[in-house]
Amino acid sequence: MLGGHSPRHIAALFVQLPQESRIARAIDPDNRWTLTDVLLATVANALHGLIWGMGDERRRGRRPEPIGPSWMTRGKMRSLPARVLSVSELMRELAKPRSKAPTTKEVTTDGRQ
Repeated sequence: MLGGHSPRHIAALFVQLPQESRIARAIDPDNRWTLTDVLLATVANALHGLIWGMGDERRRGRRPEPIGPSWMTRGKMRSLPARVLSVSELMRELAKPRSKAPTTKEVTTDGRQ
């Protein structure tokens, strides 16, 4: 017991805290960015990039640094390798046999299978 409260009770209270609470911000600084703030930062980043891109290539400086939470400002977005397929190649890929999805065992409420 922690001060008369169980860990389960404290965890339940913590989950209900607003995203911008001091405790949530202390755990993850990105919690200070609300959805509205992230959307506004996205618009600002897009406008900065547009203005920078429309400038004279010889006179413009480095690309502007993005603003926003760390997951928005960390380097490049993750990209997956891709290749172009013709229609016949795509049809061959789709015709290949697929592995079966793993099945789950059904368990009754009293623990029997």
